[in-house]
Amino acid sequence: MSMNEELLGKCGFYCGSCPTYAEGACAGCVAEHEPGDCYTRDCVLRQGITACGMCGEFPCNTILEKDRCTVLDKDWLRWKKQRK
Repeated sequence: MSMNEELLGKCGFYCGSCPTYAEGACAGCVAEHEPGDCYTRDCVLRQGITACGMCGEFPCNTILEKDRCTVLDKDWLRWKKQRK
């Protein structure tokens, strides 16, 4: 299976592996959301980077503390922040 970069969500989740996308019920993160729908999407686009993990502040306090801000595991994000 090859990866379609257009299906890489701004949080880093690959929409191509999502059952909802596979069933045709979602067009993918980038296509489905509009400004204001998703903090992570808006932040990444504002910064002009491809995905949240590319940010120099990753993982930032906002994605650690804000509900439904990312699909990434909060325990892993806390571990990653401690490793900086």
